[in-house]
Amino acid sequence: MSKKVPAHYGGKPVREDVLGYGSQSITENEKEAVVEALDGDYITRGPTVERFEERVADLVGVKHAVATTSGTTALHLAGQAAGFDDGDEVITTPLTFVSTAHVATYCGATPVFADIDPHLRSLDPDAVREQVTENTEGIVPMHYGGQPADIEGLLEVADEHDLTVIWDACHAFGGSWNGEPIGAQRDMVMFSFHPVKNITTGEGGMVVTDDDELAERLRRLRSFDMNYSPDGHNQEPWYQVTEGLGYNYNVTDIQAALGLAQLDRLAEFKQRRDEIIARYDEAFSELEGIRTPPEPVNSDPMYHLYAVEIGEEFGCDRREVVNALHAENIGVQVHYVPLHYHPYFQEEFGYERGEFPQSESVYDGLVSLPLHAEMDEKDVEDVISAVETLHAYHAK
Repeated sequence: MSKKVPAHYGGKPVREDVLGYGSQSITENEKEAVVEALDGDYITRGPTVERFEERVADLVGVKHAVATTSGTTALHLAGQAAGFDDGDEVITTPLTFVSTAHVATYCGATPVFADIDPHLRSLDPDAVREQVTENTEGIVPMHYGGQPADIEGLLEVADEHDLTVIWDACHAFGGSWNGEPIGAQRDMVMFSFHPVKNITTGEGGMVVTDDDELAERLRRLRSFDMNYSPDGHNQEPWYQVTEGLGYNYNVTDIQAALGLAQLDRLAEFKQRRDEIIARYDEAFSELEGIRTPPEPVNSDPMYHLYAVEIGEEFGCDRREVVNALHAENIGVQVHYVPLHYHPYFQEEFGYERGEFPQSESVYDGLVSLPLHAEMDEKDVEDVISAVETLHAYHAK
């Protein structure tokens, strides 16, 4: 019997419409919440934002949550609140989106990359330890795909050298580690609420912390570093003054209303993602040349990505896999081009390819398959069918 021919080689695509690797899930409840906010007294930052912040803080078990306009601006504020500055070094992973490293660069500090644990795809504590110098002020780990990094190991390094830790948990909202929610770890944890993330506010982000001083600094920086009640304000209620360089990173009540409605569905979203992951794991566990995401250890992740690694036993390389799946109308993606490959980090900081072999080896095989709550059973089976057909076509 002849093999089925993938669309990339002349066959018929497994589906007619494109299935994206990520998508938002919006119901009538979310729409009604947004309309209600539009009918309220505030549409910019107001009481609905405060309710959203309070609910996130309660959910992750911390005292403070500060909403921002994006995950990137949340990272920026966290770096500023930490006091990173010229001459400081901040250690982070090269296998991440550029915003993670901008915790340092936006503040004038130097991003120092350390290699990853290839199993977790996140910072290796031993590699971080090797990069610490007298100028190191912080560590910015990233929970790749939603899988928690080696939290315990990284906190040990931070304790050894008195370093501030800012956790990039853009992928991990809704998950837990050792029985505590992702977000409860010191010093600051930030989330993204972009449409493809675990919940969405359209665009938006959040920094959470138990530190009162950091929280106050974050709130001030979010809104122009403005003192709204300086001396003399009681007599002259218009008198408000900027006391430093701040930003307009204020999120709106409209976004917060959407976020609150999305939080009502968080358990639903996690359950659906877990179901899809279980089906993928079952389908791909016996296919040679595919490494599925790591099994959780002492954690219950809420996965943002289902990223597999393509090995040579698959029969074709990662580039061929991506292009072939696109031909099947399966919208796969690659997360991420290592930061030391980017011209900016090469030209500004002297990084070169070859410096972080574990990151590069993992990157060479990475493919993110579709994973989101809007996927139905046919969508899931289309992805599996496309991968299995391609694998069989290249089998020797």
